[in-house]
Amino acid sequence: MGIFKGNAAKGAMKAAKNAYLKAKDSDPLSREGRSLKVRIALRSRALLDKAFVEGARKTEVYQDQMMKAIAQEIEKPPLPKANPFHLVKTVNGEVFAYVPQSFVDEIFTLGGQYQTMQINAEAAIEAAQLIADRMYEDLELDESFEALGFLREEQRASAATSE
Repeated sequence: MGIFKGNAAKGAMKAAKNAYLKAKDSDPLSREGRSLKVRIALRSRALLDKAFVEGARKTEVYQDQMMKAIAQEIEKPPLPKANPFHLVKTVNGEVFAYVPQSFVDEIFTLGGQYQTMQINAEAAIEAAQLIADRMYEDLELDESFEALGFLREEQRASAATSE
């Protein structure tokens, strides 16, 4: 959050949440409404990707802390939590994006499951796409965008090198 500090960050987060809610309520048949919905959907897609990665990273740290706590017989660490706000890159620079907590929690958990090898990349991509599709429905968009594009690219590259 280098460019946003204190109250500026809080204000930017509030604006991000308001933008999501405004996009959700805007008229999908109007040009302005459709444009806003698509812009927020693209930011939201980037946020979901970041939340997936965050879930994987925080799960790894949590598991390490749990092992230490068990070995040292000390209090277990709290479960990691997903953040519904993330900085995302846009054509105009970095901005905060917001996605409702329920969607972020699901994708965060999915990242943790991928990290702990409870699911493979293909299952993660499929489940993430279902979450993203529901989010796009929430925004009343007819089409959705690909979720976890970075993981899809890794899969394609891996498949290409194994041929």
